[in-house]
Amino acid sequence: MTSQIRKLIELADILALNLKCKSCGSSLAIPASRDMTTREEMGKLASCPVCRRAWANLNGSTYEPAIYEFTGALNKLRSIITTAPLGFEMTLQISDEEEV
Repeated sequence: MTSQIRKLIELADILALNLKCKSCGSSLAIPASRDMTTREEMGKLASCPVCRRAWANLNGSTYEPAIYEFTGALNKLRSIITTAPLGFEMTLQISDEEEV
């Protein structure tokens, strides 16, 4: 007999985008509902707020817009799925945790 366990999460269960600094270990949680595309938010992910090491800026390029687009798309999709009478439900499948 084969047994399978799948871990699924609903879009509504995604509460925050968590960033952990590879340099100092500090963590930053950005609420998924927060609009990161505003002018006031730009540049906030360029470096770690604690040790100031580069985060989203690398070799003169910034990857912040991709992060902001991801959170914006997540919020838009979450809104569509909860308000439109679509013929499906959507969940994300996540991998099993590695045993230590």
